[in-house]
Amino acid sequence: MVEQAHVHHAVAAIAADLGGTVGVAARNLASQASVTLAAGELFPMASCFKIPVMVEVMRQVDAGIIRLSDRLTLTEADKSPGSMLIHCHEGLRPSIRDLLYLMIALSDNTATDMLWRRVGLGTVNDTMAGLGLTQIDCFMPNREYFLMECGAGSDWRGLSGTEIVARWRELEAGGLHEDAFARVLEENARLSGASFQHVYDQRWGLDESLGYDDAFAVDQALDNQGSPADMAELLAMIAEHRCASAPSCRLMIEVMSRQEWREKIPAGLPAGILVANKTGGVTGTSNDAAIVYTPQGAPIVMVVYCKGLDAEQTRRAPQAIAAIAGELYAHLGEPA
Repeated sequence: MVEQAHVHHAVAAIAADLGGTVGVAARNLASQASVTLAAGELFPMASCFKIPVMVEVMRQVDAGIIRLSDRLTLTEADKSPGSMLIHCHEGLRPSIRDLLYLMIALSDNTATDMLWRRVGLGTVNDTMAGLGLTQIDCFMPNREYFLMECGAGSDWRGLSGTEIVARWRELEAGGLHEDAFARVLEENARLSGASFQHVYDQRWGLDESLGYDDAFAVDQALDNQGSPADMAELLAMIAEHRCASAPSCRLMIEVMSRQEWREKIPAGLPAGILVANKTGGVTGTSNDAAIVYTPQGAPIVMVVYCKGLDAEQTRRAPQAIAAIAGELYAHLGEPA
């Protein structure tokens, strides 16, 4: 109990020094020892929501609905900023497997929407609910979200961040949000990927340094929401082959192990260990979710979400997440 109190105090101290709100859910799947901090609270998931999308894709592969070798045709209407595919020619035909690696390893937003639309936008939440993960809510596709946030379309043009949120809440309350999604897509159907990137860069700056307050208002309120506890349980289901077939779960771990962004949880861990993770970040939020394997092979799930950060806190968040991961590994690194 003394050791448990020590690690909780150490994690809480790092969180307090960072500022904002930090949520942590971590568990050694062999010993069941765990560490939590605000684990049941909802946070913007940022690109961590791509893990539930991946799970649904693999479940549909298991069911024979789609195949990893199936190819989807890239169109201009698929493209979103935050993507390598936005720069690729229309007509490119990546496979489902290709898109999984792009979605997770490079966090490609266009690849994500292509996969999500292929399996059905409503299926991810249905599957999460069926798995008992009611605090994972994937409702906002990337293209619609970025168009809204940039003020593209009749519902959103000229609105500040707080006004965009208020408008969304009004549509949502009236059950008109699906119509708003369809409208913003239709009104921008002829917007090419290059033009969309230009609109995005004009609104937020080439380095996304413009309009912090507007972006913060939208991202903190309307980004896909989830709790660290439910994401940690989803990772445990992947590690223990409980949310899809064993081959599919092994592929998901392989894909996550190729993650390009290693400055958060992996940076706080000993060199040379296997870490399968997915990072995420939107304005005011910095996240990471990982399955970490000890040298003896005991899997540890670690989720660290941060929200309500100002610009300076956001800059410091990766180091704080790495420091928290180091404390978690020191406590949970081997079975008790």
